[in-house]
Formats: sequence, structure tokens, C-alpha cells
Amino acid sequence: PFINRTYGESAFNTFTVGGKLRFTGPNNPVGFGIVAYYRFYADKATDVGGFNQLQRGSSPGGNRGDLGLVLFADARLRKWINVSANLGYNLNSSVKGDFGGTKFTILDRPDELLAAVGLDFPVNRYFQPILEFRALKYVGGRTPNAFEQDPIDGIAGARFFPARWLSIGAAYRYNFNQQDAGFIRDSVSSFSVNIAGRTGTSTTTFRGTIPGFNPSSDAHGFIFQGTIGRRNKRGSTPPENKPPDVTAVELSKNVVTLPCPPGFRPEEGQTGCGEQTVDIRTTAVDPENDVLTYNYTVSGGRIVGQGANVTWDLSGVRPGTYTVTVGVDDGCGVCGKTMTKTIEVKECACEKICECPSSITVSGGGVVRPGEELTFTANVVGGTQENITYEWTVSQGRIVSGQGTPVIRVSTEGLERTNVTARVTIGGLCPNCPNTAEETGSVGEKPGISPFDEFGPLSNDEVRGKLDNFFVALRNDPTAIGYIVIDGPKKDADKREALIRNHIRFRKFDEKRITIVRGDTTATTVYTRLYVIPAGRSVNEITR
Repeated sequence: PFINRTYGESAFNTFTVGGKLRFTGPNNPVGFGIVAYYRFYADKATDVGGFNQLQRGSSPGGNRGDLGLVLFADARLRKWINVSANLGYNLNSSVKGDFGGTKFTILDRPDELLAAVGLDFPVNRYFQPILEFRALKYVGGRTPNAFEQDPIDGIAGARFFPARWLSIGAAYRYNFNQQDAGFIRDSVSSFSVNIAGRTGTSTTTFRGTIPGFNPSSDAHGFIFQGTIGRRNKRGSTPPENKPPDVTAVELSKNVVTLPCPPGFRPEEGQTGCGEQTVDIRTTAVDPENDVLTYNYTVSGGRIVGQGANVTWDLSGVRPGTYTVTVGVDDGCGVCGKTMTKTIEVKECACEKICECPSSITVSGGGVVRPGEELTFTANVVGGTQENITYEWTVSQGRIVSGQGTPVIRVSTEGLERTNVTARVTIGGLCPNCPNTAEETGSVGEKPGISPFDEFGPLSNDEVRGKLDNFFVALRNDPTAIGYIVIDGPKKDADKREALIRNHIRFRKFDEKRITIVRGDTTATTVYTRLYVIPAGRSVNEITR
């Protein structure tokens, strides 16, 4: 935190002493425990030489060192994949210095909350890819940091084992929340300072990058690591694992009959139509009595459930012959004997039924502004619907889309303060069924034209900035005209109008497209409203 050079130096400065207590044995695939440690630093701010080293980046320099406690858990999910997770806390000491015989706390360092999760893949005895996601959160009382960042990192790398007791590692670290230019691009900052001997407060406001602050451009980096240590001897070779075998598969039925489509029902004498699930019961044997995972492969449908007793759901399949193959896994994969069973799926003998809908309604309508579209939706509930048609009529307006479908859109161009009724006639229903419904929507008044911008007393530069935005809006709509209303005393209004006309000429904007008028002359201060009048609209429609 004290580095003030344009370079950094590596130093043997930070030392850690601790211990690890694992609550499960080394051969247990699931492990958890704690790690406790003490971290101390060779260089401190208590002398000139030590503080100079801190300014070169040697260490944080906490006077009493730091205490840390980490909870860890790990599990071997497969022979080739392990997962690990850590949660820890570092109690950090402050940095103190002696200047002129007086001791000062130079930096009150925050405590650290650590969290990480990782995956490693021991693909063989020599090579181990590793992925890690880690986060650090600064907590507790501390010296304020204007640019404090809680780093979130992702690490991808691998370790190589030339021997069991020796490893060489390399990785790439990616920082997900670096303080780059985008970090403060759109932020607005304001600082106020009281200066001795002066009256008032000096305030500075700016947008984006803070003067004197260089944002990060590459907070990532590479990691290289070497380890050496003692390994326990390998255990004896485990006995050969014999694969488990499936000895029997029983199906609750061998024929499945599909349901009748909508609008049809089974003919008299037909049974079982629509019962599309089959119960499967499997018997398997493993010589070592290992825990077994049952694997089902089907040519259609899906398996619901797990274990020896499951359900085969054949919903949605077409008529035909389908198979299910059952295998069991004791950790080596499906290595033993499997068994396949076949089932027939056939259509049900159905007859057509005809029923009237329980209801026919039209929803939608509502209230819209002139020129906006009304939307109406026909809702047919129940009954026989496979061949229905939709025919729409409207009392006024024009159907712009959806004729022949359940949903139409109606143009209200030219309409104002009136109602529009949409009526639908449903075709293809059973004889004597009700087949019409209608709904009414309303068209309101045109809304007034609100100011594009409005402002009171401002500096000339601020007024020019608002006028520039006004010019951009007019250029974006070449058919629109500008209308400016100035309120206030004549003297102030004259100054404001002169400023506006000068800026129009300075920007070489077409003066014919902008009209400037005086508003309320009784106002005590100058006030200006800018309007963009679209083509076809009148200045009489403006609102204050």
C-alpha cells in the first residue's frame, strides 16, 4: 500500500508459520478441517530503511503481524476430478512509525474475508489441470481508501509432477473487476475543500476519470510455482473390481396405447387409451456389494426417477417399437452385462366428438391516444376447435393486421374522442353453437406537447449546452420546427434572446426553423422553455 515508485521489487519479506488439522483420514474421499497461521514481515515502518523498502513494494508492513484462520472442505467426486472450498479470515495489524520521537499509526489496515472454490483434474500421475475462483472482501475498521477494490479473480493452470515429491506449476490469473477506464467512465465526482485564510469552500466537480488517477489497463498476470515435500507411501494394490450384472428387467406392460387427439374419444370397447407410463423394476448383482448406479437408455420417451424402480414416460412419442436398455455402474462405468426390453406403442381407435365452446369472448381494447393502435383478442374456451376460423369487423378505424387470426390490430389514424367496437365471428364450430363476441375500445384526446427542455437563470455556457442538445433534436427530425418561449423581465429576457440568436448563428443553424416568443413578462426571473413541434402539430398544443 505504500509503493511510490514506478517499479516494484521482489523481496524475501513476508513469512508465514502455521498448521493444518484435517478431521478425516488421508484415504477418506471427503475431507474437512482448519488451517491456522501467523504472518509477519521483515520490513516495518519503524525505521527509515524499513519504510523505504515498504515504498518499493516489499510488503504491507504490519507491526505485529497478522493472524489467519481458514476452514476448508474437499471431496473426490470421481477418479479424475476433485473439488475444494475455503473460507477464511485474516486479522491484520496496523502499520506504525516513529517520527521525531512520536509514534503514529500510518495505516489502519482492514481485515480480510477470504473465499475460494476450485476444481482439479488428476488425469494421470504426472499432469493435473486446476481451475479456481476466489474472492477477497475487506472488512472491519480501516483507513478510508478512495479507490478500494474487493478483488474477484479466476485462475486457470496446471501442475506437473516429475516425481511424487516434486511439482512445477504455472497458471494465468484473470481479475474480473479491475479499475479500468470503464470503472468510472460515467461517474460524476464532486470534492469540497476549506482552505485556511480564505472564506468559502472550493468545490470541484467532474465526470469520468479523476485528474491524476491512471486507471488499470491490465490487472491480470501469470503465476509460476514450485513445491517439494514428503509423500506417504502408496497403499497396497486394491483387489480387482468385478463388474455388476443386470439379471432381470420387468415391465408393467408391453403395449402402450396413445390418447385420442383433441376433439376425439375412444370408440366403445377401447380401454387403456392415454396410459403412457410403464413401470420398470430391475434386479442387479455385484460381487463386491458395491453401491450401484442404475443407467437407463431409451429410444423414445424419458425415464422418471432413479434406482432399481423407475417409470418410463412415453408421452409425445409416435406409434412404433421402442427399447429400454438397463445397465448398472459400481464406479467403473457400465462394465457388466446389460439387458434390453421392447415395448409397442400403438394408436387408439377414436371417434370424433363435437362440443360447443363454453365461452367466446373478446378482450383488449382499452384506451389509446389518437394514432395509436387498438389490440383485440378472441378467446375461445372449450369445445371443438381444430377447424375454427376468425372473421373480424370494426365499427370504425382500419384493421391493419391479424384478420383471420385470434388477434387483430386496429389503426385509429384520424380518430379522436370516440369508441371502436370490434366484432368476431367464429367459423367451423358445431351447428347451433353461439359464434360471435365483441369488445369496445376508446380513443382519447391528443396529448399536449411538453417542453423538450426548460431552465431558469444559468451561465451562458450552460445555456449554450442546452441549445446544442435542442439543435440535435431538431436535426434528427428535419420536418419538425423549434419554438422557444422566454418569460421574465424585459431586460433579462432581451439578454436571453440575444444569447440564443447569437448561438443559432454561431452554430449556422437554419433560423427559419426556430421561432422565439415572449411569455410571462410578470415573472421575476428569466425562464426559458424549448419545444420541438413535430410535423402536423400546432404550437397551440404546447403545455407549460
